[in-house]
Amino acid sequence: MDQETLKKIEDITRKIFEALGTSTESLLAEWQETQERIYVSLDAGQDNGFLIGKEGRMLEAFKEIIEAFSSKAMGQHIDIYLDIGKYWSKIEPKALENAKRAAEEVARTGRAIRLDPMHPMLRRYLHK
Repeated sequence: MDQETLKKIEDITRKIFEALGTSTESLLAEWQETQERIYVSLDAGQDNGFLIGKEGRMLEAFKEIIEAFSSKAMGQHIDIYLDIGKYWSKIEPKALENAKRAAEEVARTGRAIRLDPMHPMLRRYLHK
């Protein structure tokens, strides 16, 4: 991914959050080669909770909006991974640990285990 594309995506993201009155000083957009997507992170301080929303619903909505605007601007689908206040960075290791424990129990007992419902972002993370 070239720097010009990353800069455009960063600008789009910055405009969206600044329109909400959110500080974007910590905004960062970078290409993640291993996951073939653009990682966008923002720490909005006291606004993090509002921007994340209950169970990450607002965060997911912002991700979809940024993807739509970015894809239209670039003329191709752009896959965005948005993390506000390190929300996903904090949750993913816990989900991975739970999945590993469940897999170990299945291997040990031979019985199927039903995991609790989880956010689609977490399922995608665990399947990679």
